Amino acid sequence: MSASVEIGRRQFALGAAAGLASTAIAPSLLAVGSASAQEITASAVPETWAELGRLTVEAQRLGLSVPRMSLGPESLKPDFDVIMPAVVDFMDSLDQSLPDANARQAESGKDLREEASTLLGKILAAEKAPRDIDEPGAPSLSAKPVVKAPAFDDVAEGYRKLFATCQIRSDKKNEVAWYVSKITATSARERYQRLEDEICVPWYFVAIIHGMECGFDFNKHLHNGDPLRYRTVQVPANRPATWNPPSDWQSSAIDALRYDKFADLTDWDLARMLYRWEAYNGWRSRLLYGINTPYLWSFSNHYSKGKFVADNVWDPNAVSKQCGAAVMLKGLVETGLISTPV
Repeated sequence: MSASVEIGRRQFALGAAAGLASTAIAPSLLAVGSASAQEITASAVPETWAELGRLTVEAQRLGLSVPRMSLGPESLKPDFDVIMPAVVDFMDSLDQSLPDANARQAESGKDLREEASTLLGKILAAEKAPRDIDEPGAPSLSAKPVVKAPAFDDVAEGYRKLFATCQIRSDKKNEVAWYVSKITATSARERYQRLEDEICVPWYFVAIIHGMECGFDFNKHLHNGDPLRYRTVQVPANRPATWNPPSDWQSSAIDALRYDKFADLTDWDLARMLYRWEAYNGWRSRLLYGINTPYLWSFSNHYSKGKFVADNVWDPNAVSKQCGAAVMLKGLVETGLISTPV
């Protein structure tokens, strides 16, 4: 078993434990877990873990295959870098179970999948910074300092040097491996490849944006992680302008990539790719606060602290708990899954 899979199971067990603490579970259900029961009061359980635990118990009651429950000994914390992968792994397990489910299981399982997607959205919203785009009509535009994107030629060599010297932090290697496993999962890889085939954006460039903005959830808009069942609300808002909701992820993703003028480009070397990822999220970390943006470099030696904790709210001591885009790319390269873009 790979380290990333083992990490995912451990994280998931913690979430299930929280669910047991927050719901009235019969003693017989405790036998599902691999560890002995512990006394955990509902008031001590973070809300996100409690909700994931409830969804886990419901899936098990339906007979759907999800990771086994366990009352693990580790303390329960609502940390993004633990709860986010646990929710994503839960959803992936449901997706794998539903094709073989009976009608009752399938109907209820889809409802659980939707609830898990909503929970993931809340977790993402609490951690990732909103896209920092000076879009006309955006409510907070007037409150933001105006910044001008640097010229590509002025920063290209800096990108190349940063990537060449980028080292994944030793305490984050398993987490980066988890991100890489989601990027390259067969069903997801096929969907990313279809976009590349249609509009010539490299599949892994799309996949990494999908991880950053949506937590790899195909029920969310690639633009910003808003739910796919209606047009986007966050910046960029009201996208796609022409669209057939609620489940057409591909056409929405194409709209997102066209909106940022990524479609049908031919220059996808390393520096261009890093420049476009940074542009996708915004330039203010670099230009106003003088740091390597966590959107690219979190989990590496090139980032330590400083991030936007809300729209236009900067905290110099906050630390991103989301893997950066350049670091995901580094993980793909180091595992031999792709070559360094040239």
